Amino acid sequence: MARETLGARQGPVAIVTGASSGIGAASAESLAGAGFRVVLAARRQQRLEAIAQRIRGAGGTALCVATDLADEAATHQLVARTREAFGRVDVLVNNAGFSLAAAIEQVTRDELRRTFEVNLLAGLQLAGEVIPSMRAQGSGRIIQIGSLAARVPAPLAVPYAATKAALEAATDGLRLEVAAWGIDVCLVIAGFVDTPTFDNARRAGAHLRDDPANPYRQLMFDLDAFATAQLETALAPADVARVVVAAATAARPRARYFVPFSARIQSGFLRSLPVRWRDRILARVYKLPARGARPLPE
Repeated sequence: MARETLGARQGPVAIVTGASSGIGAASAESLAGAGFRVVLAARRQQRLEAIAQRIRGAGGTALCVATDLADEAATHQLVARTREAFGRVDVLVNNAGFSLAAAIEQVTRDELRRTFEVNLLAGLQLAGEVIPSMRAQGSGRIIQIGSLAARVPAPLAVPYAATKAALEAATDGLRLEVAAWGIDVCLVIAGFVDTPTFDNARRAGAHLRDDPANPYRQLMFDLDAFATAQLETALAPADVARVVVAAATAARPRARYFVPFSARIQSGFLRSLPVRWRDRILARVYKLPARGARPLPE
């Protein structure tokens, strides 16, 4: 798509991954409302086009790039298409991610690999691809969407938590790496957000919950009930999107944004405890059986 066909309005350019629903969709629309020309990236072309139409209907500029971020070449093309259309990248929002609702023994190596490819490696590749042009501009902003799951342990979410913890560590190192060129790197740590991620994970694990021989079956039911209760007071994607816009537009953005603020308190409290105390508290929250309570197989 040629640059001139995307509209005469000129403004900073933001790439948003995972933009077909949830936090990504809300962030793309909010950034467009703040004057950004947005590039929406996800696998579902129809969903992207629907969101782009809303943005264009409100007077904004949007480009859809259907891409599978687990694929290195497709991830590269996302940046190439953006530069072809707009000539620059000012903000990268690394939001794409998904979770596997299963015990680690029930996850294949391929499933682990895809989780890391989408949740972590694609974001690092994208950062590496946009940094040279940001360095040439003397400015740019990379916003990573993290999760409280990286700081508050939970069963049946080990791969997801591992990717988010790694993303947090990478963000801190990257911020030091590129600060000299006026590039800011921020982490948005979100609590429980009402997005399709939970339902998608539940659907993907339906065969495990339906299997009477699954030793984690009751735990899955208990955690489903816990998550359903959390959804009653969960954040809306728009709540996180407002923070993304603040991080994208602030003159001096913070290194970390917690959404809501209580997530910072919760994280700090749990991290201050001895590990055994923390595990005991979380076991009660998740209604986990006592150590050694599960019967041994005959």
